[in-house]
Amino acid sequence: MLSKPAKRDLRHRRRLIGNGYKREDGLWDIEVMLTDKKTYSFNNQDRGYIAAGEALHDMAIRLTMTSKNEIVDIEASINESPYSICPAAVDNCHLLKGEFVKPGFNKKVLKVLGGAKGCRHISDMLAYAATVSFQTIHHDVSLEENNITLENLTYIKEKFVDSCYAYREDGEVYNHYKEMFERKVQNS
Repeated sequence: MLSKPAKRDLRHRRRLIGNGYKREDGLWDIEVMLTDKKTYSFNNQDRGYIAAGEALHDMAIRLTMTSKNEIVDIEASINESPYSICPAAVDNCHLLKGEFVKPGFNKKVLKVLGGAKGCRHISDMLAYAATVSFQTIHHDVSLEENNITLENLTYIKEKFVDSCYAYREDGEVYNHYKEMFERKVQNS
């Protein structure tokens, strides 16, 4: 829990929501929505006036993926933005079709959509979508003691080991899975 803050006045609120869906056709949909709102009204060159509480940004992306992390379809929309030109920034998103969400994906997104080729908010949303996809697709694979396989253990090692404090190679989380697999092999 954070400590009690100093007296302050809320000026900006960003909502970033990610949802993962298993489709009936075996594919996966990963959706991310972003909204930015100000608590004050202000003039805007393209929209004229943006009232307090009105969306400055309202954006959404949907990645349709295989269980192997391949993007088979992508859709992005910018419904509200501070500039009328912004919705065209999603035009290059289709270039990510066929890419795999795996280590290095965020660098690929910046290569394809970074700078003047896209929208920074969309790039950030795609990074968030990558995290949501791992939580959605791969959490579906059971790691119960009687179900852990060499493939699951290899996946954990390749994707997660040393990616954070909890999954450090010499730590208890990874070694718990490793011990579960070794017990399974011994009992076979």
